[in-house]
Amino acid sequence: MGLLTLLTLLSACAEGRGDMNGGPKLPPVELSPTTVGVAYETVFTASGGTPPLHYLVTPPPGFSFYTGEGRLTGPGTEPGDYALTVSVRDAHGAEDSHTYALKVWPRPVISSNALPAADVGVNYEHVLASTGGRPPLQWSVAEGSLPPGVSLSSAGVLNGLPQERGTHPLTLRVQDAHGATADRQLELEVRGPGANPDGGPPPAFPLSVGNWNIEWFGDVANGPNNEPLQLANVQAVIADAGVDFWGVVEIVSSAQFNELKARLPGYDGFLADDTRRVTAGTGYYSANDQKVGVLYKSDVVRVMRAEVVLTEHRYDFGGRPPLRVDLRIQRGDESMDVTAFVLHMKAAATASDYARRASASGHLKSYLDLRLPTQRAIVVGDWNDDVDVSFATNPETGTRYDTPYRGFVNAPASYTFSTQALSLAGASSMASRVSFVDHQLVTNELWADHIPNSTVVLRPAIPSYGYTTSDHYPIISRFDLGRDEQTMRGLTPSPAD
Repeated sequence: MGLLTLLTLLSACAEGRGDMNGGPKLPPVELSPTTVGVAYETVFTASGGTPPLHYLVTPPPGFSFYTGEGRLTGPGTEPGDYALTVSVRDAHGAEDSHTYALKVWPRPVISSNALPAADVGVNYEHVLASTGGRPPLQWSVAEGSLPPGVSLSSAGVLNGLPQERGTHPLTLRVQDAHGATADRQLELEVRGPGANPDGGPPPAFPLSVGNWNIEWFGDVANGPNNEPLQLANVQAVIADAGVDFWGVVEIVSSAQFNELKARLPGYDGFLADDTRRVTAGTGYYSANDQKVGVLYKSDVVRVMRAEVVLTEHRYDFGGRPPLRVDLRIQRGDESMDVTAFVLHMKAAATASDYARRASASGHLKSYLDLRLPTQRAIVVGDWNDDVDVSFATNPETGTRYDTPYRGFVNAPASYTFSTQALSLAGASSMASRVSFVDHQLVTNELWADHIPNSTVVLRPAIPSYGYTTSDHYPIISRFDLGRDEQTMRGLTPSPAD
């Protein structure tokens, strides 16, 4: 690990709170930040006063402080934003004190646990993921070598056209701005043309779809209380998952969302209040609202149109009407149209809350039945209830209500919840309790393309995930839009509306 040693001589200034008759004075300067595990040194130098001077401070975890010199040394062992109140006293008892801010960044950790396999002659791209460390982060190959034709950018993007099959052991390294490093040993397998680990045919036209409630994302007053850490964790999860299209909900800060996009090379996206990207309904979401939105790989997904719909029923939707996005999925010279909806249903478990969810479900089904009767469509997000039995209790009977989404469940010829099997098996989409509220509803046209058993709950290996990242887990499904070869026409009609 490269160690960065910082020596700061804090010289006196004219200002100070010390004895105005020649007592010691500490200068109001800024301390350089550091990262856990990196060597650090700074010296507090007071001016004035009668020697010897005696300094006092309570150092952060891992640091040492030398009272006769005013010297603080690292490395630190715990990240945080520390307020260090340093005091100095001279031989006559004259004193001064000053509070200094010291930021200790968490050490970087590579969160990518495995690299997706590559295929000879097929363009390969994967974004490596890490948490912690002070930006900018720099990636490199510490040991081993990449397959011929594949390169690694300093931003952590593996990209290229693999030229020969084989398995390549690698030690990947990420280094932060202070020189703190993290290594991870991984393998990159390059398969021969047409290979598939399951023994079956590889997807002819793959599409992966995810949804995630990112708890109070960017809101400093609610949800996880360390916004930079939440941002880093979310970036790591999305980068490592490599999903083509995400529906995200509970996004509060547009600035934080834009920063997330900036940290995800190859991804684009927008929120429901974006007047440049959303043609109608943006006024139903304000700057401080929990917003729905989308993230997608710009080389795979093209947004043809986006609008907020069912706004006349916004009360039933908890004030958050759904975002509709008409997509064109592109693979080489082929394309296929899919319509996606991102929603965040009314929360809580009173009889009124349940009734609003049930009513919103009816409005949504009518919309899909009438406007998209033959379209590949998927509805993703936080449904705030389950699809077998509701979490809300009927106050008259003392028993739980039926699912508010019974209209969809009872129409299997037209609709399928890809997440229903997980719920029935006792899985949970919540980090804080056993509960399944994050669902994916698929029309029969798209369900025919669903890869069996591909819908999963993603449980990121992030320490204290429920406190630092979100109280919901991501949901991911995979489709092969080329399962029906007759649909592979390259050009498809626009969605009926």
